[in-house]
Order: sequence, then C-alpha cells, then structure tokens
Amino acid sequence: MDFSSGLSGPPTRLNLRRSCQGPDKGSSHGFTLIELIVVVVIVAIFAGMAMPSFSSLLHRMNVRAASDELYDLLQYARSEAVTRGARVTVSAPVNTTEISVVTGTVTLRKVGSGGLQTGVAISSAVNSVDFTTTGTASTNACFQINYPTDSSTTSQYVTLLTSGRISPPTATKPSGC
Repeated sequence: MDFSSGLSGPPTRLNLRRSCQGPDKGSSHGFTLIELIVVVVIVAIFAGMAMPSFSSLLHRMNVRAASDELYDLLQYARSEAVTRGARVTVSAPVNTTEISVVTGTVTLRKVGSGGLQTGVAISSAVNSVDFTTTGTASTNACFQINYPTDSSTTSQYVTLLTSGRISPPTATKPSGC
C-alpha cells in the first residue's frame, strides 16, 4: 500500500512555520472592555443579593457572642462569691449598656461600652442578682439577648435559678421566661 499517494511531498520550511504560529496575527487575545463590564455587573448583582443574609449572619453571631459573654460573667460572679466568701452582685442599671460584677465597694469586672456586642439588647425582669457565699442566687432570672433591629435574628436565653444553676445560652425560650 502506498500511503503517500495523497501527499504532495515533504513539508517545506514555509509550511512548518505556518503550522506552528497559531491563529492569524489579526486576532486579539484577552477580554474586551464590554466583557469585563458585564462580568463586573454580574459579580455586583450577586454580591448585592448576598448582603442581607450576610448581615443577618453577623447579627446572629453578635447575639451568640453576647449571650456567651453574659453566661461567662454570671459564672464568674458565682465563682467569685464562693472563692471570696463574700456576696457578689451582678447589676445592669436601667438606661445603661454596662453590666458590673461588684463585691462590697470593689468592682471585679465591668462589661459594656464595647464589651458587649454593638446593637445587641439584653432584657430581664431584674436589674441585679446577688450570689451568696454558697453560690446560690438571690432570685430566679431569665435574660433574653436579641438584636432588636433585625427580626430574623433568633433570640438567645440564659436562665438563673436561686440554687445558683446558670443555664447555657439556648435559642429555645424557657418556661416562665
């Protein structure tokens, strides 16, 4: 069999160069300005759609962080009351953003004005709780932590019993809260 019947002979130097050069010199490489603008607009649309869910995520994280901080603060106050053998008070005066842990005239810890997450509200029927030297509390208390300007954010609850038991933050509203 003769395979070379359709060939016109060995490739010349000119033919080899053309086959290695790729596309014609007249074609351009890269993106046009229109293509770039279309991509930027599409990315901006997707980013705009993601922003509301991203801000809700940040609000949920802030509520969770504030509830963990309140829980830790109550645990700290109870521990200090037992360790020091003295009454320790956790108070949140009305119309302030501060929560203080005090024994006698000594402030052990103060949280607020940047300590608690910005925009997060903590509400309770009581303004202060005392822990005794045995670790018991002066009253039952339920603290609701939420983000009042975002209704899609789930509230967190921390409860305190007179026995001194402090429940970890939960999204389920406890009975009597």
